[in-house]
Amino acid sequence: MVDSDGYWKWMKPDMGIRGQILQNPPLHLYQTVLRFRTDNPPRGTETTGYFLGGPLFFDADVIEPHTPFSLWKIAGCSSLISSLEDILRDRGLYRIARVSFSGLRGIHVFVDTCDDLCEPLTLSPYKQNREWKDFRLERIHISRSVGYWYPYWDWKVTADPWRIARIPRSIHGGSALQAMTFKPPYSMKRIRKQLRNATPFSLSKKVRIRITRPVPIFTFVDGESYGSFRKDWVTKLPIAVALHLVWLNFAKLRESGPRNSGEWFEHGWQMLFRGGVSEISMGQIPTGGVGG
Repeated sequence: MVDSDGYWKWMKPDMGIRGQILQNPPLHLYQTVLRFRTDNPPRGTETTGYFLGGPLFFDADVIEPHTPFSLWKIAGCSSLISSLEDILRDRGLYRIARVSFSGLRGIHVFVDTCDDLCEPLTLSPYKQNREWKDFRLERIHISRSVGYWYPYWDWKVTADPWRIARIPRSIHGGSALQAMTFKPPYSMKRIRKQLRNATPFSLSKKVRIRITRPVPIFTFVDGESYGSFRKDWVTKLPIAVALHLVWLNFAKLRESGPRNSGEWFEHGWQMLFRGGVSEISMGQIPTGGVGG
């Protein structure tokens, strides 16, 4: 968890996560991609405990930093997913298990592999066993191969066993959008349709904002285009769009009610969990995570 002040806090899945999140909504919520059973958070070569395996993790950022969301760029990732499937199929019996929207700039792809561990590997800060080294070398080989042919995929992310990823349905603290899992098939049309659910905030009710720096034209998750806006313009936008610009530091809220984005953030978290807890709970979310 990353709180509103930017401080990190590690939590185990059995620590009453849902209640703590509702009480103090974090800016960001992540889980480890690979699975560990440890007394302390996994931290590189200092990690002790057991390594339990996990999926290959691929990351592609297609939206430039410090720019608004682009529906077409994220939906266009369908071609990247297809190319990744092709190259992995040529290199072994790999299967895409899950494709997720990261909450702002790109997508995450989780791939099942044929190297599932029969027994947990013991991790020690004093020595690295051969099985662990072989596991890491195999990941580096696969990730470099994919990165060579398809530079959009960041091979260093895939090769990093300590990588973390946003938990599905958690809200991105810099975009007011939530990370979400796509349902296959991963076509451009289907991804575009599903992205409408990437915000827990209203797309019909509007608030007034003041633009603090120029905003280019962008297409939001609802398929509508907004902008361009000049600095110091005052405009009225759907709450979801307004908060997206506010959290990206493109604008400030101008109306009565919650002026602090943190208040909007807390309301969004509570609405998200109260409305969706029957579909998925925090206890079900971690497929990686710290703990057994």
